[in-house]
Amino acid sequence: MTNLFLENFVLIFVAIDPVGLLPIFAPFTKGLSKQEVKQLTLRSSFTAFFVLLAFWCFGSTILQFMGISIDSFKIIGGLFLIVIAYQMLFEQRQEQRQDTMDEAIRDQALSSLATFPIAIPLIAGPGAIAITMLMQEKSSMSIESSIVGFLPILLVLIMAAASLWMSSKVAKALPKSVIGAIQRVFGLLLGALAIEFVIDGIKATFGLG
Repeated sequence: MTNLFLENFVLIFVAIDPVGLLPIFAPFTKGLSKQEVKQLTLRSSFTAFFVLLAFWCFGSTILQFMGISIDSFKIIGGLFLIVIAYQMLFEQRQEQRQDTMDEAIRDQALSSLATFPIAIPLIAGPGAIAITMLMQEKSSMSIESSIVGFLPILLVLIMAAASLWMSSKVAKALPKSVIGAIQRVFGLLLGALAIEFVIDGIKATFGLG
């Protein structure tokens, strides 16, 4: 159970990347009142939570309905996560997320930003959704296993909410070089875990177990 918790925590932490969200959120929350930041944080956090919870509960059903095996999803999901890991290592992901945020701020009212792009895709993005479905597949049907499997998602969502809430202050104290170094370390971990997903999917698909 401990290994399952730690592996899931690393996976979802890297996918959501609450540390990397700090400098992205900072320019946006600057100038807002505490009440506005609070409302934005709560709305975006709850939206992201229910999105990931929905894919945790119904992800496998969606795959079955579309005729996609979990092994095939492991392969494509693992390859997708390898791309994210590559982007983290070379800081491309941070630039893409910043561009998404800047464009949304120009084009949308503040009230709608909590859902898009903060909740989706900055917090509950494609990577987080794919990892949530893969994590659910690894969990057994027992209540204890499901709780241990889903708990890391809840913890990292709380961390993402804290990043949004404190972004303007923390981003000033935390140099971009430190954030970049942290992202590279977790990018390496994500790449290694993603390769394991691909290998497991290939073994199961071709009966190489």
